[in-house]
Amino acid sequence: MIVAIDPGTDKIGWAIVDGAGQALAQGITFLDRGADRLAESVDPSVVRTVVIGNGTNRVNIEAQAKRLFPSAEIVVVDETASTVAAWQLKREEEAGRSLFRRFKFTLVQLFNPSPVDDYAARVLALRYLSQRSEGQA
Repeated sequence: MIVAIDPGTDKIGWAIVDGAGQALAQGITFLDRGADRLAESVDPSVVRTVVIGNGTNRVNIEAQAKRLFPSAEIVVVDETASTVAAWQLKREEEAGRSLFRRFKFTLVQLFNPSPVDDYAARVLALRYLSQRSEGQA
């Protein structure tokens, strides 16, 4: 199991994914409660890898991850353009291929945007899995 974290200044996005990249759980939480929320969501003994984006507040999140998941490998992943990829992933899941639903999704996000930090965490996990599979090829 993989825990992915998109660190921010006052909130973090997190996702728990399996080895195939399927999301098992995800969420957004304020930084001061991030470690507690993750501890509630997953058994630390089943986490093999913690993927952390290399952006804002990475060092603090990395220290918390080492404390929460002492037996897991900590991997830092480039988070360049992860927010754009997160919007695309969310749109794909919520609107599918329907042009009308995609248009509606875009309009809603323009006028009432919702955060996508949790989807950004999933993007980081997918990047890690992609890099790992390319290294094995």
